[in-house]
This record gives sequence, structure tokens and C-alpha cells, in this order.
Amino acid sequence: MIKTENTDNERDFEQQREQIIQLAMKDFRHLGVRSMSVDDVSRQLGISKKTFYKYFANKEELVEAVLQSIRNNVVLYVTKFLKGKSAIECIRSLIELHAKVDSIHKDPPFEYDVKKYYPNLYKQHIQYVHDFTRQTLENHLRQGIEEGIYRKDLDVEMYALLFSLIQLGVMRNEDNICEVNPHRIIRTFFDSFFRSILSDEGKTEVEKEWKIKTNK
Repeated sequence: MIKTENTDNERDFEQQREQIIQLAMKDFRHLGVRSMSVDDVSRQLGISKKTFYKYFANKEELVEAVLQSIRNNVVLYVTKFLKGKSAIECIRSLIELHAKVDSIHKDPPFEYDVKKYYPNLYKQHIQYVHDFTRQTLENHLRQGIEEGIYRKDLDVEMYALLFSLIQLGVMRNEDNICEVNPHRIIRTFFDSFFRSILSDEGKTEVEKEWKIKTNK
């Protein structure tokens, strides 16, 4: 297909816009959002204000684009994480992944500023994470039931909803748990959640392969 000038221009525009989003994401995560004006953002990114307004109407629009990029990254990561894995392999990988977590807080300045100064954007972002988590877990639970790892009488929709609500609660109340060891939070949650949904075969597999006791 022959490239047209308009197509090339549109591609260049999107590429440059994406570069700004990625650079802004890095700066927002380290410096926060509130403390950075459009002048600061432009200077930090090495562009003029005129160039900034070519891509974004205001700083809020940039913040929204950064949040969208974060959501896209989450979807890509989770999709790759789950691809080709059995339910039991997913659980193992998930536990191994969370064993490396050093903190519940991923981007304190950025998260705090978005939550406080852009509540509508934050609400939309959290709702998306909630919906995506719920749907992804529903698919995982159904797979696990078919593979015999989870109980056949499991209320898939309700357990997926409860899981996502608990995750949502942690995200919204991170200030109240900042002093708690993240490994305790994650281990306690995983232990209680998976203990309640594993079939007898699933419990045997967990105990045999990972030596994680599901029965006290």
C-alpha cells in the first residue's frame, strides 16, 4: 500500500505524542503532578509550550493520557502473563511474582496527586482496573474449574467480584496500610482466597509442588 503524506503525518503525530506521554509518565511518577505546571512539563520534556498544546489541550488531558497508557500496559502485561499457562501455573507465577513485592505503593507522588487533584480521572482509572480484574479472574476461575483445580460449585462471578473489590479497597486505602509489611498483606489475602476455592485436587497440587500448606 502506497503511503500518503497525510498517513505519514498522522503516524509522526502519534509517535511524538506517545513520546511525550512516556516521558511525562516517568516525570510524574518521580515528581508528582500537582507540582508541575505546563511550563515545568514542557521544560522537563524539552519542548515548547506551543508544542505541548499541539498535542494536549491542558495538563489534565496529559494526565488522562498517562493513565490510559498505564492501563494499556497493565492489559498487555496480564495478557502475556496468562498466555499459555494452566490455572495451577498461573497461581504459582502469581505467588512468585508477589513474593518479590517490596511495597504496596508503586508511584506514591503520582497516585496521590491524581487521587486528590483529578478525582474524576482517578475514579475512572480505578473503575477500569476493577472491571478488568474482575473479568480476567472470571476467565481464570472458569479455566481452573475445567482443569479440576477449583471447586466445581464455585460461584465464579461472585468470587471474581470479591477479589476485585478487595484489591480496589487496598488501592483506595493504601495510606492506612503503608506501615504493614506488604508480604503479610498479600500472603494473607492469597492464602485465604485460594484456600476457599481450591478443590481437593488443587490443594494436593499446591502442597505437593510448592509446599504451601492449605490446611492447618
